[in-house]
Amino acid sequence: MELEKDESGFYLGTTSIGYVMAIILVIVPVCFLVIFEVLKAWIGVVIAITGSIVLFLALYPIILCSVIMLYYTVQAEELPINNDNK
Repeated sequence: MELEKDESGFYLGTTSIGYVMAIILVIVPVCFLVIFEVLKAWIGVVIAITGSIVLFLALYPIILCSVIMLYYTVQAEELPINNDNK
């Protein structure tokens, strides 16, 4: 199965999960630090943008592997060796 030519949604799902994790783990805490005046607004913006990009790039391969593993765990018949079309 060639994932780059297949429209199975692996990359779309991985991107969405990464964005949500960046929002929850980076942007929301930085927003609270700015609201409580622990950080200045521009420093908070820089930290939020940089942290979101770094987190997304660091976790993307792990999330992609997890999504593909879950897909083939739930739909084992999609694996070529389990396919009845011999």
